[in-house]
Amino acid sequence: MARRSRSDRATRPIAHVSLVDRVTSELRASILTGEIQPGSSVSIVELCELYDVSHIPVREALRRLESEGIVSLRPGRSALVADLSVDDLADIYRLRRLIEGDLAAKAVRHMTEDRLADAEQALEEYIAIEREPAALAAAHHAFHETLLADVMGNVDKNVLEMLWHSADRYLHLLMKDLDHAPETQEQRIDEHRELLELARDGQAAAFKKSWIAHLDGTERSLMAALGNRQVADTA
Repeated sequence: MARRSRSDRATRPIAHVSLVDRVTSELRASILTGEIQPGSSVSIVELCELYDVSHIPVREALRRLESEGIVSLRPGRSALVADLSVDDLADIYRLRRLIEGDLAAKAVRHMTEDRLADAEQALEEYIAIEREPAALAAAHHAFHETLLADVMGNVDKNVLEMLWHSADRYLHLLMKDLDHAPETQEQRIDEHRELLELARDGQAAAFKKSWIAHLDGTERSLMAALGNRQVADTA
């Protein structure tokens, strides 16, 4: 029997993965923005109709989002969107501190002028963005990822992207409950400037400490916003 060439065999899987990626991205965005509310049930049949695709890419997209802790697949043909949880939020930041703190300590020793220039540009883009959740989260992660890029392996990146997506969900859904006072926003920008300066000065220990303090502050802000949301929901 004649065998297909390698290029022929690669064509269909690439197309399939691309479709799954698109469905995953669209579905994640709908959940992050609150278009699909926390705690709600989503029907696989309805998602197939919405995205005009078969059940295969929809199921695979839901499996990916389940691995991120965003949904839970249920028996039958539906999934449950995860609710916002104090415990889950604490777990996300506990893991981020462990992984990002370890990488931050290593990153300073591998920092180059080009990498610092890229990080400075990413920071300027972050500062210029209005408080729109999706753009803000993307620019924020671009700055952090740039500083860690030279020491972040594939496994590190995969795990951190999962954690960042999970954290982004809280940012999106709690944005209106966060403190938007000018001095609070300036403080957050100053924290990022400090990280850049410590990296430029080669202060590895101080850089790691400042990075973890920045994560601590973000977690506290999100916890406070989540608490306010829960109080309002029960009022």
